[in-house]
Amino acid sequence: MKKIIPLAALSLTALLTSHALAASPTGISFRELEYQQPRDPLLPAAQSSDIVEHTAPARLANAAAALDAAIPVGTSRADAEAILRKAGATCRPATGTSERCRYFDVSTRDPYVDAVRWNVRVDFADDQVRRLSIDRSWVRS
Repeated sequence: MKKIIPLAALSLTALLTSHALAASPTGISFRELEYQQPRDPLLPAAQSSDIVEHTAPARLANAAAALDAAIPVGTSRADAEAILRKAGATCRPATGTSERCRYFDVSTRDPYVDAVRWNVRVDFADDQVRRLSIDRSWVRS
């Protein structure tokens, strides 16, 4: 019995690792970014559940670095759109030179349920990525 437990744990680890790698061939996944995100601060119990909270930019540094690595400046518009879509986002043109890509998730890593939105703005010049900006907002219920 003692030999079965470590073997089962090793098999489960290999399965989860292979699933995580297969889930995002681009190397980036909004679901994974959300999972790696530090927990959101606890809110006062009396706070209304319809208040939209925004994650501080400092707390998004790792996610921003991952996005910058996956979509460096100079990436073609088509490739950037494809990477963001494979990562789970829905993209729509905001203007002729920018797009807004959004990802929605529900997080339940603590006793609360958070409706989470990731927003990525991609600015283009000559159909190539010029700049990415990221925002994460959430509503607790």
